[in-house]
Amino acid sequence: MTKKRTIIMICGFVAFAVIAGFVAAQHTLAFDTVIRQWFYSIRSEQLTAVLKVITYMGNWQSITGLCLLLLIIPKTRTHYGIPVSSSAFFITLLNKGVKIIFKRPRPDVSLHLIEQGGYSFTSGHSITSMVVFGLLIFLVRKYVKDRRTANMLTVLLCVPLVFIGLSRIYMGVHFPTDVLGGWCLGLAVLMIIVSIEDRLTTGKEPKL
Repeated sequence: MTKKRTIIMICGFVAFAVIAGFVAAQHTLAFDTVIRQWFYSIRSEQLTAVLKVITYMGNWQSITGLCLLLLIIPKTRTHYGIPVSSSAFFITLLNKGVKIIFKRPRPDVSLHLIEQGGYSFTSGHSITSMVVFGLLIFLVRKYVKDRRTANMLTVLLCVPLVFIGLSRIYMGVHFPTDVLGGWCLGLAVLMIIVSIEDRLTTGKEPKL
């Protein structure tokens, strides 16, 4: 693991630990309330329609479909499908474990714009989007040799990476600290995954 990735990984774990500590101690009310109120204040029929599409991009059905697509296509199977699918599976199990440990209730159901059950911390959509789309960005930058195409794909992949998490707050199904915790833990895990991927595939890059 490079020094830069090590620093990012440590910062991610530390930030997650701090957020988790505040959540466990129930000291996040003021922070969460201010941010939630702002998100709720900008709600509109048009924006809700757009963010529903974005939030559904982080559903397990959408992530599973993406993984299957990458696995089915021969050209993307080895270098994209296998690492993304295995990472999505791992991070899903990890997040379920975190949820069971903290057992944080979701915001009041009266605030929900979509149906959502289960525990709140951490946001599964946020942690999964960070790992899946973050890993895809890394793989695109590694394997796509045309820099213009790589840059365009990077920008496109950044949209779900960021906005899936934000949409969960807007939809009223998560607290801001759920999303932040998911991003931080996801980023730390992502650094481990890309380091492993680098070690396993260095010198085997195809020209796409």
